[in-house]
Amino acid sequence: MYVFGHVGLTVAAARAVDRDVDLRWAALLALAPDLLDKPVSRLWPALVHHNSRGFGHTALFSLFILAALLLRKRRPKPALVLWGCYAGHFLLDAMWMNGNPAVLLWPLLGDFPRPVHGPLVSWLTVWYVVGEIAGLIVVVKLARRHGLLERPKLAAFLESGRLA
Repeated sequence: MYVFGHVGLTVAAARAVDRDVDLRWAALLALAPDLLDKPVSRLWPALVHHNSRGFGHTALFSLFILAALLLRKRRPKPALVLWGCYAGHFLLDAMWMNGNPAVLLWPLLGDFPRPVHGPLVSWLTVWYVVGEIAGLIVVVKLARRHGLLERPKLAAFLESGRLA
């Protein structure tokens, strides 16, 4: 999945669970595993065996994020909704396929695997493209429905993270 897939689908799911969720945090956490792992894979490729999914795509790091959110929030529901935004990244990235379980369960299954190529990769490309289109549709619909193309409404959203 790419940016619109992660952000659009995650924001839609988060709003379905909690209408008051801060969508700025939902979007950031939806992208967080990639924001961590893509630079690491470029700067220190040997550390993750040239895999673009590394530490941020692990259940261990996900637990770290959950602990940080629980410490930051006074009530558990907002923390769990935001953690769901982070963990949802794994679902959208199909972390159960193509050698990704070794990444998800690192370090229990050993080192990070090398990227896998093969027939499943073609199927995943379709998964990612469909997800990207669906996410873009969600983002556009939310922007239009809530007037985010108007400067005052966009400013209010950026300040609060909530849709009016």
